[in-house]
Amino acid sequence: MWKNLIQALKDLSDAYAALLEIAGRKRAVLVAVDLKGLEPIVAEEEQQLERIRAAEQRRQDALLALSKEILSAHSEATMAEVEAACPADLRGALRTIHAELGKRVEKAKESSEMNEFLIRHALGAVEYHLNRISNSAIDPTYGQKGQESVSREKKFDFKA
Repeated sequence: MWKNLIQALKDLSDAYAALLEIAGRKRAVLVAVDLKGLEPIVAEEEQQLERIRAAEQRRQDALLALSKEILSAHSEATMAEVEAACPADLRGALRTIHAELGKRVEKAKESSEMNEFLIRHALGAVEYHLNRISNSAIDPTYGQKGQESVSREKKFDFKA
């Protein structure tokens, strides 16, 4: 059972490493505002997220099985408590893979926040160009709910 936990943690770590590589490519596409290039990256990212979900489920199952084996284990057990219960010959591997996973999860979180920032600004750039093309103007007043009042000049007569 301990080997199942270590393997699940390794699979999680590998999946997060792959997700970080995808996030780097996604960042480059977002900076270039290449929406066509973004589609395959998002699909690949979804596959990695599914891989993470499966590995996380295996990790939870392994911990549940171990909690039944170790009577002192409880639902709020820390990793230090789990390590203490681990056999000595596997403890080093468990500690190493857990530390590696923690670093990769933290990097993935930072990368996700950076990409979210880029996505918001890429959408702003797209909106700017749409407004420029449609000759939009923001009125000096606000709507009832505090939103900006935008008027657009009709540039094309589609009935012609």
